Amino acid sequence: MPARLFERAVIAVGDTLRDAGLLRYARVLPLISPGIECRFVQVLNWAGNPRTAEHPTHEQALRLLEAGVAEHFGMPNAECSVLTGDVIDRLLEMIAESSADLVLLGHASAHNGRRAMARRLAMKAPCSVWMHPEGASNTIRRVVVAIDYSEPSAYALSLGARIAARGNAECIVLHVYFDEAVAASAEYDISLRAGEQQTFERFLAPLDTGGIAVRPLFAEGPDVVQAVERIADDAAADLVVMGSRGQTRSASILLGSESDHMLMDAKVPVLIAKRRGERIGLLQALLDRDFHLQDPPRFG
Repeated sequence: MPARLFERAVIAVGDTLRDAGLLRYARVLPLISPGIECRFVQVLNWAGNPRTAEHPTHEQALRLLEAGVAEHFGMPNAECSVLTGDVIDRLLEMIAESSADLVLLGHASAHNGRRAMARRLAMKAPCSVWMHPEGASNTIRRVVVAIDYSEPSAYALSLGARIAARGNAECIVLHVYFDEAVAASAEYDISLRAGEQQTFERFLAPLDTGGIAVRPLFAEGPDVVQAVERIADDAAADLVVMGSRGQTRSASILLGSESDHMLMDAKVPVLIAKRRGERIGLLQALLDRDFHLQDPPRFG
């Protein structure tokens, strides 16, 4: 059995009926990471308020969640939990308690708060954050990885390529560059692209990409998010992978705030790749006293 890309995943379910698409999308997790432990979590935020017919009891919500997971996910190694309280706090506690290295959540067009929640989780969670917008593809045939030659983007590239390899998908590696100090010319563009290719090859050489060839793509533009969205749309990408932090000294790209914006704007699934423990707080330290940082990005 191939090594797992993720060991444990928390799938955040807002509403069992509305999130049926998210439950079906979660099937990709055991396919790319065989043996992964999946925990489906719903947080009821009606604690402290009088319960009405619109607010199910804990037992009712748990039965609905278990039935939905059985119908739409239908795979082993799945657990279901229903919690009450603040959604972000409860999810962070569950991530810490279960030592999850991935949280997956969906976004329904009628609930704009989901994207904001994904952004907050991307900043606070000590693990990768994967968001699946409503109506997005449930398969992975083409992966676009945005890089800025930083260590976080090295991890994102290694992870994105290995996801593509597990799904027999294509992997496109995108670097967005912009140098406003240099006037555009055909000669300069050729020279710049040659330098980009050499830089990319040096960056790629030590990384574990799962044995697949990746296709580099260099795009010029001052707006990274717009460039990534355009390339993802043109390439019919099913997944965009970005690092959680990192910046170059010369290029106008910041894969930190930019990945936040991608979570808010993207129409395709977005994975913010983060090694477990990259953001560890007091709660995690208290819950996991034997915690150790994961190894750096996998190199060949």
